[in-house]
Amino acid sequence: MSQGDYSSRMAQALKQEFGALSFSGPTASLAFRTALSSVLAMIVAMALHLDNPYWAAITAVAIVQPDMSSTLGRSVDRCLGTIAGAAVGYFGAHFVADHLIFQLIVASAVAFGVYGMERSAHGYAVLLGSVTVILVMFGALEAPDAALRLAVYRSLEIMVGVGVAFLVELVVSPPSESAPFPDRPGIFAPPLDEGLLTIAITGGLATASIPVIWEALQLPGLGQTPITAFVILVAMRREPVLTALNRLAGCVMGGLYGLFCMHFVDDNILLWLVLLFAGLYVASHVKHGGGDAAYSGHQAGVAVILSMVEGLAPSPDILPAINRLVGIIGGMVVVVAAQALIAPLVGRVLAAALGRSGAAGQAEAET
Repeated sequence: MSQGDYSSRMAQALKQEFGALSFSGPTASLAFRTALSSVLAMIVAMALHLDNPYWAAITAVAIVQPDMSSTLGRSVDRCLGTIAGAAVGYFGAHFVADHLIFQLIVASAVAFGVYGMERSAHGYAVLLGSVTVILVMFGALEAPDAALRLAVYRSLEIMVGVGVAFLVELVVSPPSESAPFPDRPGIFAPPLDEGLLTIAITGGLATASIPVIWEALQLPGLGQTPITAFVILVAMRREPVLTALNRLAGCVMGGLYGLFCMHFVDDNILLWLVLLFAGLYVASHVKHGGGDAAYSGHQAGVAVILSMVEGLAPSPDILPAINRLVGIIGGMVVVVAAQALIAPLVGRVLAAALGRSGAAGQAEAET
């Protein structure tokens, strides 16, 4: 499918989702719960004076599912993955001055997360653990002495988002049966998925190179680049072009909406909350519509939060939001370029290495 076909498909999907926007029915109910959970999580995080309340809001958007059991499973995975990732990220941040070891840990964490997500029954925990490792380590690049604070506060922000979303679901969500975990072979179980491992290794190398590129070009928004990297990488075996278009479309729509709203909000907290809830409701409605534009709805919700939630109160300063949006788009470009340019080489090297290993093992067995 050509780029033009994907663009046309994306435009048609967005048109359908916006045309189906309503205030009644299962999708509307789910969108309402998602928006409510996100806004309440942000308010609680602000009341607790956490560093980045937007992480609590984003967490709520990410974990609310159509039924209570799925939300619970996703909540547990996100908590466990975040705590483990924060601990590893804090350890890795100690090597911020040793660029080679730092980049090796980053590349390994990304590769493990991308490969493990599709191989483990708790793939979401594996992915979130790897994402948290990178977020803490990238944050330590800008503030090396704040690694412990980054790890602790990131965990707390995620826990607040999980806790609030779970409570909202407990009160509002309809009852449901427990959903079984997916049947997957396991991260280290044979056979090795060579194609997935190629994507994972290439993604690790690309993400490890991002700090060097950002420093050389003096680009903003470094903290948002690893999340974009993971999003594109986990979609590589499905429809990466469509995922990239979804992320770009959602980023632009949500970002423009948020920046437009902040132009009028000033210090009016009530107006700020109403506009934030409205944007999240529409974005969540698109997300839970289940069509080709579903991920653009998720990304639009994230972009609305990133552009409207700066600190512990409304802020007219839109520069931080613009910087984060630049980081999102920049991370997308780096990962897509790496997969196009580096993945074939990585695949050949991996195939050769596995071939030699297999031959050696067979010879040893015969002797």
